[in-house]
Amino acid sequence: MLVSIVYMSRAVVPFDDDALAVLLAESRLRNEALGVSGLLLAKGGRFMQLLEGPAWSVDDRFAVIAKDPRHGEVKSLVREDIERRRFDGWSMAYRALDDADVRSEEGFSPFLSGTMDFPRSFDRTSAAWLLKWFRDRELHELP
Repeated sequence: MLVSIVYMSRAVVPFDDDALAVLLAESRLRNEALGVSGLLLAKGGRFMQLLEGPAWSVDDRFAVIAKDPRHGEVKSLVREDIERRRFDGWSMAYRALDDADVRSEEGFSPFLSGTMDFPRSFDRTSAAWLLKWFRDRELHELP
């Protein structure tokens, strides 16, 4: 059985582009070994991620992320059974990169720039709505 989880978290320590690239490289190795794919969005010290794959693998990855001291305020938003994967590889989007930079980096996506959308079959799901909500909002510190 395949599942997907969408969660949000806040960085406890600052992440610049280089730190996010290292995080992506490390995550890809682990996720490929566990059969997990998905999309990680990073903006303004906040993360929103969709993880998908076998239930045991996705639940394991989410449990590790929830305990990771680099993440705070980890909140699971959606967990659902899926019939097939929506992302066949790991990708990450940055607002700080331009489209030329994104195209040259394996695993990076222009999703946050607003130039990419999801396939119709995924576009009407609650996970797609949450990811688009994150992309389209300016995120500010809460009082």
